[in-house]
Amino acid sequence: MIQEKKPVLESQITESSYAGKELEEKIIQAVELLISFRKQRDEMQIERDNAIKEVNRFRKLVQDDADEYCIKNFFSISFSDIIEATRNFDPSSKIGEGKFGSVYKGIIHHVKVAIKMLPACGSFSDSDFQHKAESLSRVRHPNLVTLIGICSESRSLAYEFLENGNLEDHLACCKKSRPLHWQHRIRIAVEICSALIFVHANDPCIVHGNLRPTNILLDAKFVSKISDFGVHLLISQTENSNNDDPEASIYVDPEYIDNGQFTVESDVYSFGVILLRLLTARPALGIVRDVKCALESGNLGSVLDSSAGDWPIEQAELLAYLALSCCEKDPLNRPNMLSEVWPTIEPMRDICKPHSDLNTSSQGSKGQKRIPPHFVCPIFQDVMEDPHIAADGYTYEGDAIKGWLYSGHDTSPMTNLKLDTCDLIPNYALYRAIQEWQQQF
Repeated sequence: MIQEKKPVLESQITESSYAGKELEEKIIQAVELLISFRKQRDEMQIERDNAIKEVNRFRKLVQDDADEYCIKNFFSISFSDIIEATRNFDPSSKIGEGKFGSVYKGIIHHVKVAIKMLPACGSFSDSDFQHKAESLSRVRHPNLVTLIGICSESRSLAYEFLENGNLEDHLACCKKSRPLHWQHRIRIAVEICSALIFVHANDPCIVHGNLRPTNILLDAKFVSKISDFGVHLLISQTENSNNDDPEASIYVDPEYIDNGQFTVESDVYSFGVILLRLLTARPALGIVRDVKCALESGNLGSVLDSSAGDWPIEQAELLAYLALSCCEKDPLNRPNMLSEVWPTIEPMRDICKPHSDLNTSSQGSKGQKRIPPHFVCPIFQDVMEDPHIAADGYTYEGDAIKGWLYSGHDTSPMTNLKLDTCDLIPNYALYRAIQEWQQQF
């Protein structure tokens, strides 16, 4: 009986062996297929990441093109546009009043703007006004408020709208504005200095003439931008000389009061008073005397603004002495912004976090990554993805510096000095450092 079943059993064993080999082959094929799928997945993920990066790059280019289109084609504004944007100059649209006119917020051609209404009287014709305003619109710097439109008929200027108000509100903690950290304040001082060097080096030289905290505006990331630069060129000398605000007159160069002429040294004087305000947040009246007395008694800490946090006393003293030298009554005794102020103040930027990082830390967030200052593009004020070195020695985001150069500039965006060459060099060392830093989080 066993002999009878033997062939059957052998046949079953053979079939099982074939089935086992077949299953083994299928498993091998499945593993190979899985490996192939994993490889395809990895390749697709790389393609996806590259596509996202390309989309972001194109978005940035589109935004840059939109901004450029806005500047080129949204320059002439009709008075009816002004009426509509301000809702017929509704008081609720008014956001400021200054030496050079009233300021309203509004929307023109789907763009949120701040509209400055200059005094209507003056000796300029509409064409002269337009020509001067167009010249000012071409002066571009990361720390200057962008002029994006004009209305010659109503002597109006439309600027980009900056949502975080002005420096004065933050120093005085009014209109629900919170105090600025000392690192914010040092960065703002550096940014103002950079912008002044830029406009002073412009050809022809542009003197601000009305530099004060209300004319220093803050964007969404608390990057500071100077407004009203060159506006005194658009109004009559009579209007320029009118100044009924005693607080504003404290920022004015005493030399101007004597001879009625604005000079580069006039802006240096105003910068010095602003620097003292950043340090102390005290009213401008008597601030020079107060800081002098504190330094002479070796007690600068008694006048420093405690709401800014714990000031590093060495840097604070350096800034205080620098500010007082800017406030010298004799213009010849004031320091040069490029050769003396900048070398003193610019290195302090390295001890400060970028504005965006300060914003997150000030909100009490834990575990936030601190952005090294040299990873941040000085134009975009964000971590660089494609860093390039320009002839001025600064490293910029590739799209930012290329956009600057392709728009016809041959000067540094930071110093306004002529570049030896417009060639750019990829900063691979910094790129790798940024990549390694990002992988830590």
